[in-house]
Amino acid sequence: MKRNPISDEKLNRIIKILAIILLGLAVLFMAVQFSALWSWMLKAIKAVIVPVSLAYIIALIIFPIIKYIERKGIGPRWLSLIIVLLLTFGMIFAVFYFVAPFVANEITNFFNNDFQKIIDYFTVDLRDEFILGSGIYDQIYNYVQSTNLVTNWLDNIIPSTISYITSVALPIFVSVALVPIMLIYYLKDYELIGERIRTIIPPSQEKHFVELSSRLNSTVGAYLRGQLILMIFIGVAATIAYKLIGMKYFLVFGIIVGLTNIIPYFGSVLAAIPPIIYSFVSGGHPGPLLVLVVNFGLQQVEGNFFQPMIMSHQLKMHPIIIMISIMFFGTLFGGIGVVFASPIAASIKVFYQYYNEEKAKKASLNLPPGGKPV
Repeated sequence: MKRNPISDEKLNRIIKILAIILLGLAVLFMAVQFSALWSWMLKAIKAVIVPVSLAYIIALIIFPIIKYIERKGIGPRWLSLIIVLLLTFGMIFAVFYFVAPFVANEITNFFNNDFQKIIDYFTVDLRDEFILGSGIYDQIYNYVQSTNLVTNWLDNIIPSTISYITSVALPIFVSVALVPIMLIYYLKDYELIGERIRTIIPPSQEKHFVELSSRLNSTVGAYLRGQLILMIFIGVAATIAYKLIGMKYFLVFGIIVGLTNIIPYFGSVLAAIPPIIYSFVSGGHPGPLLVLVVNFGLQQVEGNFFQPMIMSHQLKMHPIIIMISIMFFGTLFGGIGVVFASPIAASIKVFYQYYNEEKAKKASLNLPPGGKPV
């Protein structure tokens, strides 16, 4: 049976597919061969992205306040900028001035009075309360002692920890030093920066750039401002709740709840661990069950009251998407990636939604993607 010859169009398509596959394999081969170079480039990119992104994110939170002051007739920009910066740094200073002494006092009391009790519990009392019996505990303890598991672990972890801290200390110091300077320039020339970026955008894509920028600023900015307010509200609520049940070091535990709330879903779990462990080990009032109930109640108050009231402008994303974002960006950028995984995911969702909207518009007009009317 005679086969039909392959058409030129089909042959060209096959050649293009093979060329793309070969090009992909070549890029993969080069990436493997120069893995050290790519690692160095990734570190360099992270060193630039982290302070730039932090300054941009803080600017999204603060800039609407500057615009509000200017609408009230207070200007020019440098004057409104100075007012907002003075108010911001004044609030930060006031918090540290009034709250830091209490926090320092609670931490000092913990190490002077309770830290040794916790050490004694794990070395003495835990043997009598061990769920598998004191005999099993003695076997495990003797095994750990004879094999030097703890000593070897400390010998390995301490040098690696020091090396890690040393390697990240300089980038963190540079980021902390650069962020305030970059933030001032961001806020001073906020519109001008947007205009300069628009000049490098092709005219055919300028409309898309303006629309996407507007959506990102409103969506991500609203999310960040809402999240900041939510952290303060839930931190204050947790501090009051711990105080009411007679929890020792209630201020420190309340601050932990507020700070960890920036991490969606995982934050509430992380915040509950220290007070529960402390109440269990200390053996006093309140008990670990009451602390667990209080933390569960705080989670319900946040989800059913604070979240709907404060985060009304937040993008609705499935919890699995947020968890995947936390793991991915946490692996890529470390702790900063974990904290800002949600706004990054929200930004990606804005791009995706806008792409689908434009695709639907073109489909309704019988336009192929990037094409002309049929």
